[in-house]
Amino acid sequence: MKSKNIYSLPFKKNTLFLAVSDPRVHYSHWKHAIDFSIDLNIPILASLEGEIVDVKDDSTEGGNNEKYANIKYQNYITLKHANNEFSQYIHLAHKSSLVKIGDKVKRGDPISKGIAMIGYTTAPHLHIMVCIEKNSGYETLEIQFDKEIKIIRTPEEYNKELAKSKYRKLKKLEEKYHGS
Repeated sequence: MKSKNIYSLPFKKNTLFLAVSDPRVHYSHWKHAIDFSIDLNIPILASLEGEIVDVKDDSTEGGNNEKYANIKYQNYITLKHANNEFSQYIHLAHKSSLVKIGDKVKRGDPISKGIAMIGYTTAPHLHIMVCIEKNSGYETLEIQFDKEIKIIRTPEEYNKELAKSKYRKLKKLEEKYHGS
């Protein structure tokens, strides 16, 4: 199911990024989540106007170990939007939140100073999803963006894109943290 709302990218227009949604990682009720490979010092913006309903940015730990999947290691911000949709931004840097619960934000407002290797992750990226509440928790929706973006679905496709010279900086980050 697609989102009813139309969302913007969660960073400035000129940000270099790769959008990935690997079905081996994002499946079941999280199948429409997107990982944006971006640099570490990119401010994260609200993709749509809404109200901040949850903020956690006290974790300093993360990496490629399943123990980091525990919520205590995650840093995130959750917004509630029209049509009872929620957007959530995960893998945020320690103490990087620029908002608090109850704040109202507009599309494009800065909500975090950036991302970090926080939570269960193999390389720096912003994990974003749009959800609706279901009886068993949340279910992700296919995000409708206000611009067309290419979403990479396989490791082969990701590696092919990352090899392009314009992604040199993202490739160095990937190699530093993932060792690829």
